[in-house]
Amino acid sequence: MSLPPAGKNPAFPTTSWSLIQRVQKGSAEDAAKALEEICRQYWYPIYAFARRSGFAPEDAEDMAQTFFQNLVVHDAIRAAQEEKGRLRSFMLTMLKRMISKQIRHDHAEKRGGSRKDTLSWDELTAEQHYALEPAALADAEALFDRAWAERVINQAVAVLRDEFITGNNLPLFEAIHNYLPYRTTAPATYSVIAVLMSMKEGAIRQQVSRMRKRHATLIEDHIAQTVEGEDERREELQYLLAVMGV
Repeated sequence: MSLPPAGKNPAFPTTSWSLIQRVQKGSAEDAAKALEEICRQYWYPIYAFARRSGFAPEDAEDMAQTFFQNLVVHDAIRAAQEEKGRLRSFMLTMLKRMISKQIRHDHAEKRGGSRKDTLSWDELTAEQHYALEPAALADAEALFDRAWAERVINQAVAVLRDEFITGNNLPLFEAIHNYLPYRTTAPATYSVIAVLMSMKEGAIRQQVSRMRKRHATLIEDHIAQTVEGEDERREELQYLLAVMGV
């Protein structure tokens, strides 16, 4: 993955709204899977936005729950139009309207009230994650973007881990995964890992190189599903890197 030009602050490119199209026009099964993916991608960004906007942890969880219930129950997502802009902006606009309404009328539902079909993506760990967010990132929208970028990266790591499991190489992944970009834990040296895994140091270096390349490919593949054209793919990738401060 190439780095964005120094000092550039790229505008977020318009997506192809492929997930929205699957919800709108796909089979019932395909639409359900697409909606689940949308919820997984945006649960924590919505929670983080609500927390940074001044809501307590419990209220932020309620906000995320209510947001997706409205999305499903009121079928709002089927009314979305591509010409209105990117999916992320659509979601953020809906969230702002819901927060404004809640503040204006002050009648948010009580925690654990009459809600049905409670979602459970990341609510049990969302506050722990939020506590680690940099205090200097005070802008709620900037935090929303950063949470989105982290989700894309972490999804790539999860897929990569599954691939190592499929290849019966989970111990190797656990030994070398801290060599992936954006990790906060310093990795062990190649020599230490070589002893641990009973492998040659050169083989460990090769495995790390392959892992990094595969991780980058998974991120690019994810991005390619949300944009149209090579130029948009590159812009989206550069924006993700810029958001992560790379």
